[in-house]
Amino acid sequence: MRILRRDFLKLAAAAAAAARLAPAALAALKDVLQARDAPRVIWLQGAGCDGCAVSLLNSINYASVDDLLVNTLDVRFQNNVMAAAGDLAVGAAEAARVQPGYILVVEGAIPTGASGKYCRLWPGLSMADGLPLYAANAAYIIALGTCASYGGVSGGAPNPTTAKGVSQVIGNDPRLINVPGCPANPDWLVGTITYLLTNNQVPPLDANRRPLLYFGRRVHDDCFNRHKLCGQPVLAGQLSSDGCMEYLGCKGKKTYSDCPMRRWNSSGPGQFGVNWCIGARSPCLGCVNPTFPDGMSPFYVYSPTP
Repeated sequence: MRILRRDFLKLAAAAAAAARLAPAALAALKDVLQARDAPRVIWLQGAGCDGCAVSLLNSINYASVDDLLVNTLDVRFQNNVMAAAGDLAVGAAEAARVQPGYILVVEGAIPTGASGKYCRLWPGLSMADGLPLYAANAAYIIALGTCASYGGVSGGAPNPTTAKGVSQVIGNDPRLINVPGCPANPDWLVGTITYLLTNNQVPPLDANRRPLLYFGRRVHDDCFNRHKLCGQPVLAGQLSSDGCMEYLGCKGKKTYSDCPMRRWNSSGPGQFGVNWCIGARSPCLGCVNPTFPDGMSPFYVYSPTP
C-alpha cells in the first residue's frame, strides 16, 4: 500500500512525538520533507549479511519502505533495492559522490586485510578504499548495524580479513553516528535520519557514539520479566521457559537499548514492533554492544555484571 507524502508526514510526526522529539523539530521535519530536493542518501555495503537492509524493508512504524525510498528520501545507491546494475549503478554512485552534503549509510564491516581485497564495492574499488572516498563529501555518516559500528560478527575472532568498524577506518569523526544491532531496528535508522533533517546536527550520543534516544536505558531496567508477580522477577529454569534469564546468560544488565519497548516487525503505521529476543524466550545477547560477539560470549552462561 502506498501513502502520500502528507500522510507520511503525519506518521513521522506521530512516531517522532512518541520518541520525545520537540514540537519545533516536528515543524522543521515538515519543512524539510516538503522541500523540492529530498535528502540524498548513499548506502554502501561491506562485509555482512545484509540483515540491516532486510530489517529496513520491514519498516512500517514511520511509513512503509517504498514510501521512504520513493517519496521521501533520495537514495542514489543501495544494492538491494535499486533497479540499476553494473556500470549504470556504479555511475549513479560516483555521480552522487561528487555532490557534497549527502547522508552516507554504511552497512557491514570493512575488511582491511590483504590491502582490502577481501571485499569490493565493485570492480576496481575495495570497501577499505571506498569508505574514506565516500565519507569525504558526506554531511553525516551512519554506521548501521554492529558490524559497521564496531566490527561485529564480521570482525569476530579470529577475524582473518581484519574486518573493522567505520570509526576504526576513518577515525573519531564528528559526523559519525553508530546505530548498532544485529540487525538494527529500522526505527533507529529512520528516527536518526529524522533527527538529522530536523536539527541539522548529530543527535546526543553516548560514549560509543550511539543516539541516546534509543540507547540510553538498560534492557534489564525495562524488561517485562522484571515486573511479574508484583515486581518480583521470576527466574527462568531453562531456556525457552518463562521468567528472567539472567542466570541463563541474558546480557540485559550489560546492554543499553530500547528493544523492550520498540521491538521488531511493526504491525502497522505508528505502532511499535510485535516481538524481540526476550519476548521470544531467548536471552539478550548484547548485540548492540561494541564487544559483540566475542565480549558477550559464551551467550548462554551467566556472567556477573560489575
